[in-house]
Amino acid sequence: MNRIVSIVLLTALMSACSSSPFYHKVFMRRQIVGVDGDQVVFCIGSDTGASIGEEFDAYRYTYEDGGYYDTKEVGSVVVREIVNVHFAKGVISSGDVTKYDILFSQ
Repeated sequence: MNRIVSIVLLTALMSACSSSPFYHKVFMRRQIVGVDGDQVVFCIGSDTGASIGEEFDAYRYTYEDGGYYDTKEVGSVVVREIVNVHFAKGVISSGDVTKYDILFSQ
């Protein structure tokens, strides 16, 4: 019974944290959160100094045999609109970019 209560409380706590500024700054920063065709929405906004026309390289984390994570470059994205302090919209300029890929400045 204690284990079930612990799991429920942990799940509730994690859900509450996912909407907090800390969660966004630490876990979502630079992450692509939506893709529709060649249009993308990502967590790089005016608070990080993103600017229209700026290009970012997209990387994907992969799990390798042997138990370690690796990254591989999968494409690039160009900023087309700064939505607010947290988000921007852009277009895929090359490669196979998908939701959850991570962006790094060129």
